Amino acid sequence: MFDRITLAQDLRDCQGGLLGRRGLVVSPESIEEAAASARPSPRQPLAGTALAEDLRLPMAEPAWRHLFRGPAVQAAVARAVLTIDLPEALHAEMLALRGADPVRYRHALASAAVTARVLQAAVGEARSLPELCTAALLHDLGMRQLPPGLLRSTRGLQPAEVGEVAAHPLLGAFHLARLLGSHPAVEAALSHHWRQGQGYPRLPRPPSRSLEVVAVASAFVALTQPRPFRSEPFEARGAVDLMVAEAAAGQADATSVRLLVHALRGGEGEARLVRHGRPRRGHAPAVNHHAAITAVARNPV
Repeated sequence: MFDRITLAQDLRDCQGGLLGRRGLVVSPESIEEAAASARPSPRQPLAGTALAEDLRLPMAEPAWRHLFRGPAVQAAVARAVLTIDLPEALHAEMLALRGADPVRYRHALASAAVTARVLQAAVGEARSLPELCTAALLHDLGMRQLPPGLLRSTRGLQPAEVGEVAAHPLLGAFHLARLLGSHPAVEAALSHHWRQGQGYPRLPRPPSRSLEVVAVASAFVALTQPRPFRSEPFEARGAVDLMVAEAAAGQADATSVRLLVHALRGGEGEARLVRHGRPRRGHAPAVNHHAAITAVARNPV
């Protein structure tokens, strides 16, 4: 199963800074080495930056109204997300993403907000919450390295394109390791398509449970947002039905899906007592060209 890539060209950040030379092998091991040798720079909270107001946008989306019910919930989520602090280079990445790829930018914001809500409903204001929100905000950073035309494609992926898409967790994790050192955002970038070992890339050990929450939040957001390869988004119920089915098939973390359902139901009672409803067909788009990536034989990028 796909677990490393050899760079076919230099890897650079949005400002042209060199991250990795052509020929570098990017793997979980080289990502750990990059994290160990990183010298993290000072960070600035998102509160008070150009991104701060945008971080409230997901809570106004009709698709997620069940998650963000009431001013108290919205204030708690905003408070958690606005405590995210990033080095200047990652602020620049987010601003560049806002201008160049609004769809991925909204995905990042919404993933952070949904992660905050799910974790707050389950465990309250845990000390690790800001770092996990940071992980959710940045988990898809490697997608910036994909050709813009590929991100806008309305058809299924060609074999070579599958390899390019499958490279993004490794590229994003390497980028974040260079800037943040050992940080949950690195693990989130690397593992958000792991799918209980049935996705990509292959990992030396399973991700932590808290990072599985980030992966589930990201998947829920992706299903309920417009994508060029779908005729329309999933409704929230349809997305949850799909994710419950994937958890039953061993393709998603069942506990994290249960926490998502708990938050969607208002966060009342104990999350461990949540029981999934009987299987049913929730609303799904009439056309959906998405194809899950489970293994890559090529050495892309």
